[in-house]
Amino acid sequence: MIEMLRSIADEEPATRRRLVAVRESPAYTAAFKTRNPLVSVVIPTYRNFEALATRSLPSALAQTHRNIEVIVVGDNAPAEAAEVVDRAGDRRVRFHNLTVRGPYPDDPHRAWLIAGSAPYNTGVALAEGHWIAPLGDDDAFTPDHVEALLKAAVEHRWELAYGRLRAHMPDGSEALLGEFPPQLGQFGLQGALLHAGLSFMEMNLADEQFGYPNDWSVCRRMLRAGVRMGMIDAPVVDYHPSETGFRSPRGGPDPAQQELAAARERIATLERELAVIAGSRSWRLTRPLRDLAARMRGGS
Repeated sequence: MIEMLRSIADEEPATRRRLVAVRESPAYTAAFKTRNPLVSVVIPTYRNFEALATRSLPSALAQTHRNIEVIVVGDNAPAEAAEVVDRAGDRRVRFHNLTVRGPYPDDPHRAWLIAGSAPYNTGVALAEGHWIAPLGDDDAFTPDHVEALLKAAVEHRWELAYGRLRAHMPDGSEALLGEFPPQLGQFGLQGALLHAGLSFMEMNLADEQFGYPNDWSVCRRMLRAGVRMGMIDAPVVDYHPSETGFRSPRGGPDPAQQELAAARERIATLERELAVIAGSRSWRLTRPLRDLAARMRGGS
């Protein structure tokens, strides 16, 4: 039942049709054939002013692939976020601030699942590059992040290329994450480079209803749509998980198990809600009408 609901929410048939249309457009081929293509780095942000100023933004501007633009999008961020961009003093960087934040659930973990969704979608919509490189405001690209992923994407005609994440855990430990094919807890969009034609695959605030992080939900939709993707066996980003969402394997459940537990919790809730509906008087009374509609559809 939960997979059926996710399939409906993700509009899977329409997504596959849009992907086919993207592949038939001139811009699709241009991304693979253009020499020194423009790459758009998208950084959603809120209050991580210090990390944005000292970690993520400098790492984006220090890329060995120099033809980039950096779009920092505030999630209704305070003025300090714009000041960080101004101090960078680089014309390749621009700032856009949303007038409304979220809305996010009150529960911290569920809010973490979809944090940054709207600013990410806005940044991708504003991007002018052939390729898009998402980056968290508290993470840092390796210097060759764009160069290495772009080379692999062009060589293999991948629509999404990704590498490993060097995770710096809140407890001070480190872990190297990344598997192919991508798996929950072993993939992050900050370690990826994606074809700009995939920009229609947005993050969705409803993802928290299914207990999945927004970047994994986007990846999952891409997998089910048939996006061509591959992985390079090298760290491409220094990832700094938050206490709210990601837990060190030493100090608690691993990410996959944590999200699996959240998903199971949500499934159980949905099943209880469906049982209430199915047992209601109105459901029983409308059964003949639903049966008639099913017969009419079958005969059309």
